[in-house]
Amino acid sequence: MPSRWRVTAYLPEEMLRAIEQWATEENRSVSNLAATILINAIKEYQQQKNPSPDKGKGNEK
Repeated sequence: MPSRWRVTAYLPEEMLRAIEQWATEENRSVSNLAATILINAIKEYQQQKNPSPDKGKGNEK
């Protein structure tokens, strides 16, 4: 089983231009930047879905 999979996304032209510029500024490929954005979004989603049990503790009076 491959460790990486290919995904196709269709973006409006202005979003493509923006991600190309961002990738250029970070010296990355568009594919690498898109993968990094998705990885970070998934981590954030999972944290929101399953918050840490320690979150919010220590603020009670």
